[in-house]
Amino acid sequence: MPRYHLHIRENGRLIRDDEGQEFLNKDSVRKQAVETGASIARDVFMNGSAKLVVVDVRKEDRICLKVSISLSVEE
Repeated sequence: MPRYHLHIRENGRLIRDDEGQEFLNKDSVRKQAVETGASIARDVFMNGSAKLVVVDVRKEDRICLKVSISLSVEE
């Protein structure tokens, strides 16, 4: 099975996934990337530490999927 790395960026800060995970197919990777991004976004958006979370999914040192979640609040 191919190994994918889900690197996280919050407002430009990079959190590297050096270990990676194996997934059966690209749909499984997409689901995990969205779940990971949504979970992190919820936490950082609620505490106000970030307004943008990006999950870069890499396979063999190239980006094969990117999930971006942003927050915009208008008053």
